[in-house]
Amino acid sequence: MKYFPLVWAGLWRKPAETVLIWLAVTVSFALFGLMVGLHATYDRMIANSRLDRLYVDARFANVSPTGILMPFALREQIARVPGVSAVGIEHLVRGYYRNPSLRATVFAVDDHMQQAWPELPLTPTQWKQLAATPTGVFITRSRAAAFGLKVGDRLPLITPPGTRGDGATSWDFQVLGITPDMPGHELLIVGNLGYVDRSMPLAQQGYAWEFRVAVRDGARANEISGRIDQALANSSTPTVTIPDKIAEIDGVNSVAIASKTWPVAGAGIFLILLLTANGIAQSVRERTPEFAVLKTMGYRHSTLAALVLAEVALPCVTGAAIGLGLARLLTRLPVHYLPTDLAALPQPTLSSAIFGLSLACALGVALLGTIVPLRHLRHLSVIDALAGH
Repeated sequence: MKYFPLVWAGLWRKPAETVLIWLAVTVSFALFGLMVGLHATYDRMIANSRLDRLYVDARFANVSPTGILMPFALREQIARVPGVSAVGIEHLVRGYYRNPSLRATVFAVDDHMQQAWPELPLTPTQWKQLAATPTGVFITRSRAAAFGLKVGDRLPLITPPGTRGDGATSWDFQVLGITPDMPGHELLIVGNLGYVDRSMPLAQQGYAWEFRVAVRDGARANEISGRIDQALANSSTPTVTIPDKIAEIDGVNSVAIASKTWPVAGAGIFLILLLTANGIAQSVRERTPEFAVLKTMGYRHSTLAALVLAEVALPCVTGAAIGLGLARLLTRLPVHYLPTDLAALPQPTLSSAIFGLSLACALGVALLGTIVPLRHLRHLSVIDALAGH
């Protein structure tokens, strides 16, 4: 600590430059944390997906009266395919809550979904409650927090005209309970398929948005997927079936930003490296006589090197810590404050490991940034420096 005044005086030789570097480090590490956290989220989504769960969708968009949906009757045909253990029906109700920026989707499911999608965070009692309450929904903890809802509250979902058979533009759901967050589905809302189907226009009743299938052996997922599509190839609605894990991988790869998380994070770190390295190199050159005086007073080269390193590490490490704190605050920002494209992205995962990686990168930037000025100090001639040469 006795050397801290020297470090502090070196930092504030040019206050404006120091503040700008600090701000740049903070913003860059906020971006770094968000990008690395988003990459971790995508990895977690893929890791939590399964091969023994299949999605069955309509192969052609214009087969059914509703354009993309499949008749409920296909469920029995899918269930007879060897290797299939359960088939659930799903219909989506998409709209918004209160204002268009608060978008939400209700996953209306049937009773078979309890076996076809057992990962849903509902207990057997809650499944019975959902079956007994047509307008009831269960929402995850994150969705409840985002919408400010609690058990017993109403959830009016505004949808486009023509979604309901009675002409209404609002679906009046009731929150039956709040469930734990489901990995990859933190904003999930589960509703009653029977109620949703009966409320649709007559021509659209009896159609599923998607079938979810559980299979006994995940190693045979691709084989069973092919069997399902082959069994329904001559039906009124040919299908395309894909395992959950493959769908998740394809979905992540189709998102443009998913492949750019590391390049963007690396670009931010490289920018900070150039900025800090140039700043400290210029500072050391301008203070050559001061370092020469310190050498004449008995300061060893290792001590001077530590002072220079501390002068770079202090803004890097503190800026990284503040930037990561800012990134964490941004991840908790309500989605209606974000642009639509950003609100659609999954929430970045800012774990302790990411904090550790960021601080390690900050120290690495400090070390690399001092290479050139330390070489200058090593070859410093005290006589020439004091003479002004």
